[in-house]
Amino acid sequence: MATRRRIFAHSTANGLVVFNEQYSHQVCRASRSRARLFSYKTEPDATLNRRRATSPEAVRSLSATVARSSSWRGTVYGGWFVNRCTSFAIFAFGAFCATSTVATAADQTIYAAPDKGVVFVGGVGYTWLKGNELVYDEMGNRISKLIWETDAPVLTTGLKAEVWNNWTISANAVFGFSGNSHMEDYDWIAPYAPSLAEGDWSHQSIHPDTELDRYINLDIAAGRDFLINDATTINLHGGFKYSNVKWSAFGGSFTYSENGFRDTVINFADGEHVISYEQRYPGLFLGAEATSKFDNWTLSGLLRGGFTVDASDVDHHWLRSLRFEDDFDIVPFISVGARADYQMTERASLFLAGNFDKYFREKGDTTLDDIATGAQVAAFEDSVGMDFYAVTLSAGFKLTF
Repeated sequence: MATRRRIFAHSTANGLVVFNEQYSHQVCRASRSRARLFSYKTEPDATLNRRRATSPEAVRSLSATVARSSSWRGTVYGGWFVNRCTSFAIFAFGAFCATSTVATAADQTIYAAPDKGVVFVGGVGYTWLKGNELVYDEMGNRISKLIWETDAPVLTTGLKAEVWNNWTISANAVFGFSGNSHMEDYDWIAPYAPSLAEGDWSHQSIHPDTELDRYINLDIAAGRDFLINDATTINLHGGFKYSNVKWSAFGGSFTYSENGFRDTVINFADGEHVISYEQRYPGLFLGAEATSKFDNWTLSGLLRGGFTVDASDVDHHWLRSLRFEDDFDIVPFISVGARADYQMTERASLFLAGNFDKYFREKGDTTLDDIATGAQVAAFEDSVGMDFYAVTLSAGFKLTF
């Protein structure tokens, strides 16, 4: 560890960044997160819309029949019976019309979208994001952990259409920006860390000046609606999903074990670009969405599960001019959602929705490159890990065309 301290002192005195290949394997891995070691760190269509229209011709025909029936009954039973038959006919005709009207209204309430309709959704909301970045030693022990967190506003949009005979396509997007972000970085480096327990870290940096560069969550799916009853439909589907999140950390302070346990405290310059970190999750999924209507309310629930294809992350350490690129084979994920719509008109609704996305922690391989030259410096297998989750609440409108 003496070599690392000399390099650190040299960098501090001369304002230079030095990477020494003589570092131990442990320090090389753990220093990935240590800027401080080197002066850094639907709905169903109206396909069952059974409208019982009463045409003028039908009304005239029924009226004529009623008149003939009433006249015959009046002749057989006497004039007193004429009025009662006429009243009964009028009552029956009125009940028929009322029943037809109620049936039509019920169908319009249950099946708000016209045949082959297109549904557009747009809204605003707020999201809570958390991503973890981890480094492991040769024994598989976690020796470094960076925690990235954000709460930020989002824009949401979506589109769904029936393309043929209850077969549907849908697409959704969430875009996050600005907001409040925070990053904390912990290392467990021997001989200073008493153990690998969470509270026994040897190095810590805190970066309140952290920014969310972007958050994107996209999906596209194809599926089929299955009618359960007059009010409930289940859509079974599969598709492609892509999530991307990127942060940048500036300034901050760190506690460092230089000559003893947590004996040194140093501050970075305000606004100094220390680290940027990006996670990418392309994946495939299968899912189901259940939709039920109750008068003007529509309630829906969504469940999806899948796995990523070629997930990756990239970590830039700007003060050291080093880039870590990590590759992951398969990362399982789930998506859960719920939404309540209130129908304002035949084609317009308001909604309130909540969604949860979780990418589970997996290990991957890392490659260390020099940013300036592009030359590869080192590579390690099963040496890194990542995970991510997002909780989003949104509200907006839904239009049916």
